[in-house]
Amino acid sequence: MANRIELPWGAGRLSLDLPPRWRVLGEFTPPDLAPATDAETLCRASLARPIAAAPLADRDLAGKRVLIVADDVSRPTPVAQFFRPVRDALLAAGARRDDIEILFALGVHRPMTEAEAQHKIGPENLSGHRWHNHNAFDRQALVERGVTSRGTPVWLNRLLTEFDLIVALGAIEPHLLLGFSGGYKMLVPGCAGAVTIGHNHTQGASHRAYNYVGIRPDDSPMRLDLEEAAARCGREVFIINAALNHDVQPVRFFCGDPLAAQRAGADFVREHTEVETPEPADVVITNSAPFDADLRQGMKCVGNTFFAARPGGVIIAAARCDEGRGDMPTPPVTLPYGAMRGLMHLIGPQRIMGFVNVVKRFDPIEQKFLTHFGLQMLHRNHIYLYSEALEPDTGRKLGLIRQFQDLRRLLADASARVGESAAVAVFPKGGVTYTRGAQASLVPAS
Repeated sequence: MANRIELPWGAGRLSLDLPPRWRVLGEFTPPDLAPATDAETLCRASLARPIAAAPLADRDLAGKRVLIVADDVSRPTPVAQFFRPVRDALLAAGARRDDIEILFALGVHRPMTEAEAQHKIGPENLSGHRWHNHNAFDRQALVERGVTSRGTPVWLNRLLTEFDLIVALGAIEPHLLLGFSGGYKMLVPGCAGAVTIGHNHTQGASHRAYNYVGIRPDDSPMRLDLEEAAARCGREVFIINAALNHDVQPVRFFCGDPLAAQRAGADFVREHTEVETPEPADVVITNSAPFDADLRQGMKCVGNTFFAARPGGVIIAAARCDEGRGDMPTPPVTLPYGAMRGLMHLIGPQRIMGFVNVVKRFDPIEQKFLTHFGLQMLHRNHIYLYSEALEPDTGRKLGLIRQFQDLRRLLADASARVGESAAVAVFPKGGVTYTRGAQASLVPAS
């Protein structure tokens, strides 16, 4: 076909035959980086030259207890590839293997199984270490540490206050609220209480600012709040954050102080994930790759590329969702897509937060945030979702997206909405690509 585009789709490709007069502005993907030939060697080199911190191996950890905090199975970080050099550095400093324990930073996600823990850390790496799942809802497993200057009550996993050193393993990638992930994020929200997570997620959320992807960390109210909260654990925190390529393989490590090392990593990741489009598009086609596991992770591609579309344009998300909806909540009752979008235009973006606080008054604060985020996007644009793996009524249950399992029907519907001569921006790996200027475009259409 003369106007065909192809997207990465699992081990194969997904072909979309666009209307003949649609004008493709380009396929926007930052230059990829070759993965490290040996992630362990690369990590060891970074551990020897940490940022604003003493090397782990040069410390006196004899008789000290060390807690390694790792992200959970829903995150792409290949911890198993670089766990061993981290442990070797701790052992070289005098720590005993029995005194090194692992805590999985689940946030409010479900507990990990033994098999998932082995997959995340590596079976041989996990062997001999006691490990724990964080539980954000178990008050007995949490300690209170006051209130942040932004009003967030601080509840942290008790283990964070009982060990002598915290070593946090994770990745730095574009993030819809923080600009970029990494750093103290492993502790808050990763190892915080549900009330802390909920309050922190609302920091900076308004009709003017609900998508912070790509902004500098010091400009994210949520990041500044979580960093203040996490520091209240009262223990030294040393991070090992991986920068990943398009295939989620490590290309560089940023080790050391959770503020300085995260900032350095964010600058590096920005250079390799940010793109610029020549003009606002009538249609954005964005692919969830490489985050193909479930809907919650897959929908990152919409937030990442959201502002490439003009207000009122169509955003088409192609999401494999191999594991289905994941832990994306669905309300028991919702309005049909068209009625919901009409209601958002009726009440206006300034009142969407108030609307959410009323209809979701009994829901956790984090769910209120997710609903507010989705409704603001729905107010600005039409959101279409293509996925063969999801149950066909997922979109109807959410009320925020129009779901299709037939590409021809989807494209016909989009063409009827934007016309036969639409400008189209394509993001083959929208899960790891965000559009330049999004951080300056925080005001939705009125």
